[in-house]
Amino acid sequence: MRKNNAFYKFRKDKEYQRYYKEASDEIELAIALTQARKRKGLTQAQLAKRTGMPQSQIARIESGNHNVTIGTLNRVASVLNLKIKVAG
Repeated sequence: MRKNNAFYKFRKDKEYQRYYKEASDEIELAIALTQARKRKGLTQAQLAKRTGMPQSQIARIESGNHNVTIGTLNRVASVLNLKIKVAG
């Protein structure tokens, strides 16, 4: 990659790095929840019923494009027998 490439310069930007990290964390969480649901052998609809949420909300959470409250995350994690850990 050439260092005068506009994308290379953009990636060095601190604000870009912060947004990229946030997006990466959201996608990582979505993937982890989706994998846990599948390991349990549950469909989105079954998970939704057990959490008392609409299936569409589960789909949005699993897409990684949805802001999830701690309460919602705890409801999903509880059904999937997961623990929520905050890392620093």
